[in-house]
Amino acid sequence: MSRREKTPFRMEPFRVDDELHRSIRVENREDAASTVPLEEALLLDSAEQRRKLILSVLTDDPVQYYDLLEQARLNDDSEVVHYAATAMAQISKQADAALQRHAARFAADPKDPAVLAEYAAALEASLALGLAQGRAAQLQRQQLERLLKMQLADQPKEEQYGLGCRLAKVQLELAEYAAAEQTLAELTARWPVRETPWLLRLRSAAARKDGAELARWLAEMERAQVYLSAAGRREVDFWKGGGQP
Repeated sequence: MSRREKTPFRMEPFRVDDELHRSIRVENREDAASTVPLEEALLLDSAEQRRKLILSVLTDDPVQYYDLLEQARLNDDSEVVHYAATAMAQISKQADAALQRHAARFAADPKDPAVLAEYAAALEASLALGLAQGRAAQLQRQQLERLLKMQLADQPKEEQYGLGCRLAKVQLELAEYAAAEQTLAELTARWPVRETPWLLRLRSAAARKDGAELARWLAEMERAQVYLSAAGRREVDFWKGGGQP
């Protein structure tokens, strides 16, 4: 299965207190993964195999398999659902605690570059996992936007590319299209052949259903001879084919 990126918080070891499930031997993860994909394993008819799978995830790093836990929570096996739901609640609780610690450190020393960077990374990790929803997620993104702007202000210009791309992505998620375009315009002017700012411009145009602007950025990318990775090429081909967001 595809794993989510490493996050700046890690769950404490998950405790399996039930006597029956502590007696289930957890097979080697690598051997199991080489036999059948984890997502498919959840669909197996054998309840014992499904339970071994979910327990192996819980004794590893559950944060890395959050998407699998989301699938497991909808399984028809009540024991699998129980452990998946408990793990997800624990992940959320520990992530919230980590964010509170980062926020407190930032409030105490907002000018410390390391504190600033760690707080921004923790917010990004929480948002990537979808731990916050609705208004809470909106507030997290707004705080992340603020932190990234602060980081950019303190970085030498030659080191601002990655931060600028992260800022533009958050601005698009906040539907702050004018601000995102300003950020992306600066990035494409200074790094005209790098793909990420151009791809974000395509996504912005698609999100606003602006076909003329989408076509404009595709043409600009060809003129600039933007270097595209394999994934970037697939995305460009998708938009050229008239794909819809």
